[in-house]
Amino acid sequence: METSFLVSALSISGLKVLATLLILAGTIYGFVSEKVSPDVVALLAILALLLTGVLRPDEAFSGFSHPATVSVAAVLVLSSAIERTGVLSVVARRVLAPLGRSEFLLTAIIMIVIATLSAFINNTAAVAIFIPVVLEICRQTGASPGRVLMPMSHAATFGGMCTLIGTSTNLVAHEFARNQGLPGFSMFELGKVGLPMALGGFAYILFVGRWFLPRNKAATPETIGQADPYLSELIVMSDSPWIGRVVNPEKFRLDLDVELVGLVRDGQVVGLEEQPPHFAAGDSLRVRGALDKVLALAASDGLELHRPEDRKREEVATQSDVSADAEASETEPASADKTKLAETKVVAEQSASQLRLAEVVVLITSGLIGRTLKQIRFAERFDAVVLALRRRGGVSERPSTTPLHAGDVLVVEGSPESLTALAETRGFLVVGTLASVKQRPHLLLITTLVLLGVVGIVAVGILPIVTAAVAGCAVLMLTGCLPPREAYQAIDLSLVFLLAGTLALGTALEKTGITTMLANGLTAMTGVTGPYVVLVCFFLVAVGVSELMSNSGTVALLAPVAVSSAAQMGINPMALLAAIAFGASASFAMPMGYQTSLMIYGPGGYRFKDFVRMGIALDLLLAALALWLIPQFWPLTAQ
Repeated sequence: METSFLVSALSISGLKVLATLLILAGTIYGFVSEKVSPDVVALLAILALLLTGVLRPDEAFSGFSHPATVSVAAVLVLSSAIERTGVLSVVARRVLAPLGRSEFLLTAIIMIVIATLSAFINNTAAVAIFIPVVLEICRQTGASPGRVLMPMSHAATFGGMCTLIGTSTNLVAHEFARNQGLPGFSMFELGKVGLPMALGGFAYILFVGRWFLPRNKAATPETIGQADPYLSELIVMSDSPWIGRVVNPEKFRLDLDVELVGLVRDGQVVGLEEQPPHFAAGDSLRVRGALDKVLALAASDGLELHRPEDRKREEVATQSDVSADAEASETEPASADKTKLAETKVVAEQSASQLRLAEVVVLITSGLIGRTLKQIRFAERFDAVVLALRRRGGVSERPSTTPLHAGDVLVVEGSPESLTALAETRGFLVVGTLASVKQRPHLLLITTLVLLGVVGIVAVGILPIVTAAVAGCAVLMLTGCLPPREAYQAIDLSLVFLLAGTLALGTALEKTGITTMLANGLTAMTGVTGPYVVLVCFFLVAVGVSELMSNSGTVALLAPVAVSSAAQMGINPMALLAAIAFGASASFAMPMGYQTSLMIYGPGGYRFKDFVRMGIALDLLLAALALWLIPQFWPLTAQ
């Protein structure tokens, strides 16, 4: 009986191990495929762990109350308070504007400024504020945004590696260590390795790396979308002279300088290769090209840009109102008629003249990832129309029915008010339109003192970071520096769910014994190669995984394995945690690992290969520095 019970227990245990590994594989696939947003993938992982019985509810949801998650949320609130004072905009404009004549000097100074700021505030907020300023300076001076924006984004990461609060990656590693009874990292301890890595990265980018980047011109409101191919949709009108003409993709390419990607009629794709069809009323043409070429084609007789049905109804209603006014004028005095009709025309002309074009970058924090513009009723929700879409790797489906991915760039037409409202919406970066966020420069002193107080208290060891950061948030709300509603809005819930999900996966790896099995395998390898090779392996795995998913999620996933391996091998666990933290931050060869990389992807006019060309050598340089310095400050021999 005891034997059968043991066999049953082992079989259940084996099934849970298998289930955990399958859930882990599915989660990584979800992150890489980008079919749904990363926070939804993390939530589904938690649900799967619950349904399979791998974790109990209290274990599965413990990530939401984990000190790492709370610390990250609190630091986001502190960063938002600094941002609301307006000091970042002042620094960006007054420090950078006089430097635009020298592209090298502009790049160097902006890297220093952004790295310094990112050591203490959220780097996403700093980069988001600096992007429009850099683009404006590039427009005024002729400097290339492609040569400036990527160095700026990477410098923000360099700065974050130097302090405990500089990046969520460091906070997650620190809080996990504290939860395991380890000392964690002090406020500036990581700077022993982070600062040399930053200096090495600076030197490489300024003297070597930036020459791999494209030299281009910053877009103006009149030239948005001209440099890169966008996908747009044109409709053949009922009275179009195009009706009856033979569909000739080669003519589109040679005569109109656009690519005819496809033709859809009555919801069905029409083949263009065999017998060429003829245009018919209502045909949908998918064309790809520079936006000015697409707009020129749309302006030709008989074609129009596809617009949502509700927008069409609004336009029809406006035209009806004008017609009604004209009819009503027949029964009114002539003078009143002319005055009213003139006022109506003026209003219509003003409405049309106020429409602006802007490029909008879809960020990884957007809750719209995986959903289409049609599903979310974008035009009705934001009072703006998407005219075109661009995505790394290209896209051939109609823009309105293409699921959005992080890093997608939309060309949006709307009023200044609509674009400003869109800029204030989490998950979007509107290039060229600054959000009219209510700023409080008179509270700069209090806000700065609170941030310095948090840094000082943690630096001298009076309070742990989670306690000090939460206390700082409370002071900010009590003093009116940041109203509670704005404080809640500052918390990136997508990051909270992502951390909670990956922490739950880490717990599952520990509970099912997978971390012990991995540690045993590494222990056997250590007997042949030595502990330093294990350190190298963890660093490289962290670099590889964070190229495909969130860097903070990478740390949450690998930290349990690192601590368990250290215990099995008798080496210093803090050395392995430092390797994971720095490895997760030192991944620059692909744009997916960092939100800031996705933010500058479109505005900088980058291609995927630009990140690879500059990033691979940068990864190798930073890896060499980190793997040389980490054992110097965190000896591999367990203390």
